[in-house]
Amino acid sequence: MARITWLVVCGVLLQAAPQQPTFRTTTALVQVDAIVLDDNGNFVPSLGPDDLTLYENGQVQKIEQFYLVTHDPVARASSIAADEAGRPAEGAHRVFVMMFDSGHLGAEGLMRVKKGAESFIMEHIGPGDVSGVLVNGELHQSRLTTDKGALLSGVRAAKPLIDTRESLLAPFREFPRIPSEHDAMRVADGARELTNRLGVKACQDSPWEPDCNMPGAIQYVENKIQVKARLYVRQARILTAQTVQSIQALVASLGKYAGRKTIVLMSEGFYSIEARATLEKLAGQAARAGVTIYSIDGRGLINRSAGNTDAVRADPGRSLTFDSGDDGPNILTAGTGGFMVQGTDDMKAAFSRIARDTSTYYVIGYQPSNPTMDGKFRKIEVKAKANGVTVRARKGYLATTLPPQEAIWR
Repeated sequence: MARITWLVVCGVLLQAAPQQPTFRTTTALVQVDAIVLDDNGNFVPSLGPDDLTLYENGQVQKIEQFYLVTHDPVARASSIAADEAGRPAEGAHRVFVMMFDSGHLGAEGLMRVKKGAESFIMEHIGPGDVSGVLVNGELHQSRLTTDKGALLSGVRAAKPLIDTRESLLAPFREFPRIPSEHDAMRVADGARELTNRLGVKACQDSPWEPDCNMPGAIQYVENKIQVKARLYVRQARILTAQTVQSIQALVASLGKYAGRKTIVLMSEGFYSIEARATLEKLAGQAARAGVTIYSIDGRGLINRSAGNTDAVRADPGRSLTFDSGDDGPNILTAGTGGFMVQGTDDMKAAFSRIARDTSTYYVIGYQPSNPTMDGKFRKIEVKAKANGVTVRARKGYLATTLPPQEAIWR
């Protein structure tokens, strides 16, 4: 008899499609998805557990589970190569959540990633995949689904917001200028020397400004810089908190489902200077829950190495040398075994890279030599024994107890 499963995603109760009897697996195992590539960037097939060494906190761990999952984009089907013990076919099914980080996507960036997401749904989501679209912190239609029409509807429901990181940064380009959000944070924290230097430079660069030709001009300009910096930091903190809370809720909801889960975070970066510890913890929680995070930069083709130190210029050639917005997505992707896609206007190709990466991978399972789930972060490292082979996997996890694992697939 089929059963109905209810999911809670981002605080929303949602109904999945009717399911066959649920498969439950042990929560004692720690599972690591591993992408193994040769020097030419090609996936290395036909490996066994003896070909890899897995370390936790520097200590070699015994690999107790090892199998290959592969998705055939032509046949639109997934398969699983079981080890001697046999492994559940549920592990072959893919779960995607496309997350529009609305507060950190400008209008142009949102338009770019929407087109890429639509292509991804039509070309890469197969009948064996369960997916959802997160817009403005809510799962579209309150459900994960296999219905491409519903997914496309979710993508098209994403609308530009008035208050975004892009709009918050816009005043930095106006007199008196602030070079970067890092400088804004320091000014907001009371860095008097920096504030004075920025005030003097503002009037040196724009001596015709009325504010620079009045009694006590520099002090007046400094006050304007302080107000601008404090306003930005306050609002940026709110936007970052909203993004982090959405990912936290999503990770918590997906954590009880067996197998690999993928979040595609579409963002232009966010204020993460004060949130590094929170983001590192979130990455550890996601890794433990079997969630891999990928990020696509909606800004498209931008100059990341130019000598221009203005991190907030509007033109496509602006430098990001002093922009910390990439740090947050990088922490989440690197920590969970995913990657960031940046510097391209071809969003279709960006999504295709992620589709390929989620199509073929090894699953490694082990019971930690330290069985106590003490809530601390544990470092993971997977190494190939053969030369010329590299392995990309999550960097660690938070040692927490998982709920009983069950299959999301019918």
